[in-house]
Formats: sequence, structure tokens, C-alpha cells
Amino acid sequence: MEKDEARTLQSLKAIKIGIYGNIVLALLKIALGILGLSISLIADGIDTIADVVKSIFVYRAVKISSRPPSREYPYGYGRAETIITNIVGMSVIFAGILIFIESAGDFHKSQAIGMLMIVGAVISILGKIALSAYMFKIAKKFNNQALLANAKDYLSDVFASVAVLVGGLLVALTRISYFDPLASIVVSGIIGYMGFEIVKSGIPEIMEKNENSKMIEEIYKIVKDTPYTFHPHKIRIRKLGPYYLVDMHVELPGQISLKKAHEITTYIEKKVKEELKDVREIIIHEEPIGNGKDEW
Repeated sequence: MEKDEARTLQSLKAIKIGIYGNIVLALLKIALGILGLSISLIADGIDTIADVVKSIFVYRAVKISSRPPSREYPYGYGRAETIITNIVGMSVIFAGILIFIESAGDFHKSQAIGMLMIVGAVISILGKIALSAYMFKIAKKFNNQALLANAKDYLSDVFASVAVLVGGLLVALTRISYFDPLASIVVSGIIGYMGFEIVKSGIPEIMEKNENSKMIEEIYKIVKDTPYTFHPHKIRIRKLGPYYLVDMHVELPGQISLKKAHEITTYIEKKVKEELKDVREIIIHEEPIGNGKDEW
């Protein structure tokens, strides 16, 4: 429970830092974009405002996922993070589409000031790199998919700001303002691609894909090393936010007592949880030797 509490507190702290940091960056980019008549810098700033809104949703999701299991949700609330991950991804894609439409419509209207584009882009790049690195660190430490989606979103903003920087440099060097909306179109493509990657990362958990082969191998080894157990099979792992639920079948000698069978399976549960810290619950179905088989 202490680990869960630490995870929640650190995750919420990281999200708050992201929210405050993005508010500052958004205001700076939009202000410089307006002063510099830069479509791409304003678009980048609007996307950063969207990051603030998305981070508020992520904050709420982390708080919900930290709740203990209840009668209504006996498996807990961990999947709230996965739901928000996909919402974040879809909103990022939508933001990319809107920026592309706006940029294409204003292609012949740009009168951007290259130097202000450069200043705004450099500030954004430095700020987003810092926020993304911090968010990645916390997300990986606590296996938080919602924070990881946020970190990827911030990383896409870094690439987007690099596109604004390149556009600003070209405008400053050539005095051709078309590079500003062109940079904005590149920004929209980067944002849309990152949104697609975020959505794709959340699909396996929603579909309950059995993709953690290393964990299955470790569970298999634990069972095989336990006396009186044979042929562990149908090992299925379900990911719910930060933790895993496991169900499996094992074969035991047919003449063994119910009490002894219970002692053996209890030992397996304890051993798996000791070796695999992210496993929250295990259900083991006992079968007599020779009666079990895999279905896939």
C-alpha cells in the first residue's frame, strides 16, 4: 500500500508540474506568435493549451486509479489510466488535424517575423524537453501509462517546436514568410503522428492482449520449481493500469488432500507476488495430473 501511495503522490506531483509549466509556455508562445504574426507559433501555443486541459484529465485519472477495489469495481480502478491514455491520444490527433486545416487556409496570408518565431521556439524546446524528460522518468518508475502518454505528447511538442524554429530561421534568412505556415503544417503532422502512437500503445491493454511473455516465463518457472506441481498452463495476464492480474491452471497429484492443495497454491501466490512486484492478484485452478491442456 505504501508503494501505491508513493506512486499516486509522485504521479500527481509530476502532472501538476506539467500543468504549470505548460501554462507558462503557452502564454509565452501565443504572445510571441501574435507579436510576430506567426501562424506556426500560435498553433504551437494552442496545442500547449490543449496539453494543460489533457493534463487535468490525466490528473483526475491518476486519482481515480488509486482507489481500492469496491463492490462495483472488484478489480479496482486501474483502467482509468488506460481510458485517459486513449482520450489523450485522440485529442492529440484532433489537434493535429485542426492545426493542419488552419495552416493550409492561411498559407498565403503569413507576414511572420522570423526572429520572434526563433525566440518562441527555443523557449518551447527547452521547456518541453525538461517536462518530457521528467514525465518519462516518473512514468517509467511507476509504470503509469497515462503519464507515459503525457510524456510522449510533450515530446511531440519538442519536435513541433523544432519545426517552428526551422521555419523561423528560414523566414529570417530568406524574408519569405511562406515558411511560417509551412512549418505549421509540419507541426500538425508531427502532432497527429504522436497522437496515433499514443492511441496504439493503449489498445493492447483494452483488448487484454497477453503480451508480457517474460512475466509468463517467470511464473512458469516458479510453478515448475514448486514441489508436487506439474504442467502449469493457461497462464493469462490481465493489465489494469499499474498492476497485473494473473489466472492460471496447475496439475497436482490426484490423491493429494484439499488442505495440501490449498497450501501449495497459496505458496505459489506468495512466491509470484514476491518475485513480480506488479502482480496484484492471482487465481489458480487445480487439476489432477494429466487432465489439463493448453487451448492455444
